[in-house]
Amino acid sequence: MLKTFILSESGAVTTDYVVLCSGVVGVGIAVLNSTSAGVENLAADIDAALRGEIVNTTFARQSYFDDFENGAGFWFGGVTDDSDPAYGGLLGPYGGSGGAEIVTRTYDLMSGYDTAVIEFDLHAIDSWDNEEFIMFVDGNPISSHSFSWQSDGVTDSWTTSDGNYSVTIEPSGDRGHIGYSSSWVDQSFSVRVEVTDPGPSMTVGFGSTLNQNVADESWGVDNVAVTSTNDPSEV
Repeated sequence: MLKTFILSESGAVTTDYVVLCSGVVGVGIAVLNSTSAGVENLAADIDAALRGEIVNTTFARQSYFDDFENGAGFWFGGVTDDSDPAYGGLLGPYGGSGGAEIVTRTYDLMSGYDTAVIEFDLHAIDSWDNEEFIMFVDGNPISSHSFSWQSDGVTDSWTTSDGNYSVTIEPSGDRGHIGYSSSWVDQSFSVRVEVTDPGPSMTVGFGSTLNQNVADESWGVDNVAVTSTNDPSEV
């Protein structure tokens, strides 16, 4: 019996198997540590895509985009219209709201970014008479822009003196009839807002001081993009 025990290799095989399993477990832990961040980002992207958002969380920035071709999505108070082929799907058209917010969306922002960039197309539709389109961030009016169907560009404008906001607005085409009522001309603009230190979430909203029927004067927005970044120049 002693001779059989001494010559047996069963114990050696068991020892080799334990060492091999330990190595496999170690490699698994190392792979998990090196890929967990990427898997987490991918899972967040898939979740956002399934919720109807287009999200980019790579290259040190996170972005959202709404083109309103499939409804208002996460916009509270959102209505959309795609009946005019010149505009396609847009958020609106809206009439006056007495200067208050009429439609909003709250964005969850990832940590580690010091700036949020908001970009969108603004459409001043039909017979504006120097009324205001007002933009809000976190419920506070940060800028206002007035238009007239008889005048090119912005007829009056203001931006909050709060240094956390930088607003630019540029015409995206000549004043002229684009869509809806053929009795009036329309104007479209590209708007960009840079928000410094926006916090973990940010609410974007719009309103106006229009004072006539929506069939006579209205506004809409389209292609709303919100990007968290540490380098606004790259957005």
